[in-house]
Amino acid sequence: MTEHHGLIQGLIHTFGETVSYELQLDSTVVPLRVGQELSIHFTSRKECIHCGRRVKKLYQNGYCFPCMRSLAECDLCIVKPHECHFHNGTCRDEDWGQAHCFIPHYVYLAVSSDIKVGLTRKGRELTRWMEQGAEQAVLLAEVPTRKLAGELEMEIAKHVPDKTNWRKMLIGGSPQIDLLEKKREVLERLDTAWEPYLLREHEQPRQFSFPQDDLFEPKLTSLSLDKQGDIVGRIRGLKGQYVLLDEGVLNLKKHAGYDIELSVSAG
Repeated sequence: MTEHHGLIQGLIHTFGETVSYELQLDSTVVPLRVGQELSIHFTSRKECIHCGRRVKKLYQNGYCFPCMRSLAECDLCIVKPHECHFHNGTCRDEDWGQAHCFIPHYVYLAVSSDIKVGLTRKGRELTRWMEQGAEQAVLLAEVPTRKLAGELEMEIAKHVPDKTNWRKMLIGGSPQIDLLEKKREVLERLDTAWEPYLLREHEQPRQFSFPQDDLFEPKLTSLSLDKQGDIVGRIRGLKGQYVLLDEGVLNLKKHAGYDIELSVSAG
């Protein structure tokens, strides 16, 4: 067993024939693979992933309360980009807003639990789709700002869901969907005002395969370091932000900022 200690920063996904996974603990990167024995001990210490403040409770996947209330990356417009208020002069951090929101964004269709519409910064689409556990995805449009991407997403969401059901995503076997045909249907519904941004070329959807034991059926019990403290088991699968174990599934993104002692076998 190899032992590590540090704050959970999140999962690193690498695209390939099968998506590969690494867990980042502070500056240490730990490969995770199906078949490894995994032991996690939560030391009861939590730190804000932005300012390092020790706290009893973290918000929005790793932030202390003051940072959650003050940082631009924690504002409501991050999850509701169509409600961007930069133009009102009320952005929490205009430099951050210029760097992250006034750059090209993609609007896309993806299939994880079912078909959904989403958006992401241009150049980050592969990471976004792997984080969501998408089995296939295709681009719909490229727009110059995050706010405009959010407005287009809301328009498409009148006909296509914009949420992922994590339980259905982990079970897998999403319905067989002709994503190019769905793309055509979505684009044809849109007002002509969106035409300059639409990506009408019909490139093949990107396909993703996630590591999992053959015939393994996930037990959809959500594990929590706050409740369990210690989590031990064999890695049976990895998908989206989740590690699949015999006794349940652990969302590592939700545990960002948790200080842990980690032991993993060579696998």
